[in-house]
Amino acid sequence: MYKITENINFLKPYHDFMCTLLKAIRISSKRNPHYTKGELKVNMILINPNVRDILNRGVLLDKLYRLKECPIDLCKEYGKFVRRYRSILNGKWRGRSKFTDISTEEFKEILIFLYENLLKYKTFNNAYFTTSTSLDDFRAMMSLNQVCPYCDITKTNKDIVSVDHFLPKANFPVLSIFPENLIVVCKACNEVIKGDTIYLPIAHPYYEEVSSYFTFVVNENENNEFKIEIELNNTNSQLINDKINNFIKLFKIIDRYEKYMTAELHDYRTGVRKSAIAELKGIARFRSITHDDIESCTYKYFQEAIIDNKELKRAMDGSKIKNDYINQIVKENDYQNDIEYIESHFFGFISSKQ
Repeated sequence: MYKITENINFLKPYHDFMCTLLKAIRISSKRNPHYTKGELKVNMILINPNVRDILNRGVLLDKLYRLKECPIDLCKEYGKFVRRYRSILNGKWRGRSKFTDISTEEFKEILIFLYENLLKYKTFNNAYFTTSTSLDDFRAMMSLNQVCPYCDITKTNKDIVSVDHFLPKANFPVLSIFPENLIVVCKACNEVIKGDTIYLPIAHPYYEEVSSYFTFVVNENENNEFKIEIELNNTNSQLINDKINNFIKLFKIIDRYEKYMTAELHDYRTGVRKSAIAELKGIARFRSITHDDIESCTYKYFQEAIIDNKELKRAMDGSKIKNDYINQIVKENDYQNDIEYIESHFFGFISSKQ
């Protein structure tokens, strides 16, 4: 639920290749409606000489040449979707395209092929990137010591993440290799929860810090069961509220947090108590512990329990709800159970100095 700011342009060469391809198709078609595969290759090389070796790889040129028969001006179509990408996210443009027609299914498959295969070609990576394993490097860089930007629950590493098409490639195939549509996230969010589903308008981790627009409200009953609610900021616009609500809905944040974060919050609060007890035991070596000592120390450690996850480079899981939970306790001065718990550790304790 945090805003991703680093390395988001890493895959831009992917976009550059797409532009080269679509410009070459347009130029070839204008010069000769019946252009050959060789003419397409020549025009691509004229636009960008780096593609020379790439086009000799396997069936790539054959696949690209088949786009000649596409009834849509792909150069215009791709440019339209790239320019209006944020408009789609904001629900201002519905992203209507003839690519949703069954007749263009073959061409959708070709564009998806480019995503699934092109970044695996060493010749492509050597020509456009400074690495021969660009997609693996992208996964590694975007997941290093971080948690998933969708759920803020799962700690990620390059072996347990996937690259999500934020606007699903099944519905928006023309954006299959648009870099701003590719986000490294945990497999649970991408493959189990989200899949090809999308709700619009919706917040996007490259553009919004989702967690800054709402607060988790944690209600705990007598059975130590948590009920979690979302409280949107009063300063939010209606558009932001809609985008945040759809984000929360898409990734099933409430259900997942009530299922998986209850124990985390219990443990986190217990950790605060243990820190206070440890300091009080140090004091108790020299004098008796008073009720005021316990109140002061409890308050101190709840204040210090706030996580600065930016300083930790997003390495702490569940930091948003943990911070909101602690802030709620501090704001409501809801320490009585904590004070009673800590006092039970020092009842009747007299310092050895006395």
